[in-house]
Amino acid sequence: MVIQVEKLLIQLQKLGVHSIKNNKSIMLEVLKYNKSHVMEIDRLLNELINEMQNSTWNKILLECPRQLLNNLRYTKTNMNITGERVVYTMELLDSDDFSVPKFEVWPINQENSIRLLSEVLQVTLNHAEVFLQQMKEELPDQAEKMFTVYKVNTIPVGIVLPHIEPLTNNEGRLFWIGIHPNYLGKGFGKDLHAIGLYRLKKDFHAECYVGITQIDNCAMRKIMQSNGCVESEHILASLEYVHDSTLKKSDCMDI
Repeated sequence: MVIQVEKLLIQLQKLGVHSIKNNKSIMLEVLKYNKSHVMEIDRLLNELINEMQNSTWNKILLECPRQLLNNLRYTKTNMNITGERVVYTMELLDSDDFSVPKFEVWPINQENSIRLLSEVLQVTLNHAEVFLQQMKEELPDQAEKMFTVYKVNTIPVGIVLPHIEPLTNNEGRLFWIGIHPNYLGKGFGKDLHAIGLYRLKKDFHAECYVGITQIDNCAMRKIMQSNGCVESEHILASLEYVHDSTLKKSDCMDI
């Protein structure tokens, strides 16, 4: 059944449905699509949901334009809408060099990294380790160079995790970004986001940046706008299918 799921993901990729996965969840995203492929996308998504019954994965997360969702008859029936997200983009090749404050790149498996992440996420050390393990599963070739720490007067105040989205043309993303609770409201978010953009351009050689966040996350939207990102006219619908209803939603989020 794993082979069949992989085949379906390959077919969806050809139709503009991008995917990354860890050992529990499959995350699907559609930003651009051909209208003539809508029925085929709907059919393949329905097959994927059916295959979940016998696979090792138990959750599907999907983000797609609302216009597309309106035409996904089977998908709308089988998945729950959980919210809406907005997309921001920025061309990095044409952008000026970013002026950013001091930062460091830490190994993700060291104790300090896990402890800092647990404090920023406000979760247990075990949950922080699970977060990083899922990141390694989803981005095995990049995870070790992603953990970027913003420091102010030698004090770590935030974390940003830049990466190149797999199977894209050097498209930069931020797997996650967060300010330590003790330093919220001090204007550090703009600098932390700028550090992420800087690393995407300089260290990951990204040609563009795509940022996605909850539509009601006004603070993050303001940060992306202040750093020169342009808001897309398309609103994404977020959907979820969970085979095991006892599972909780992941804390992982691309922004």
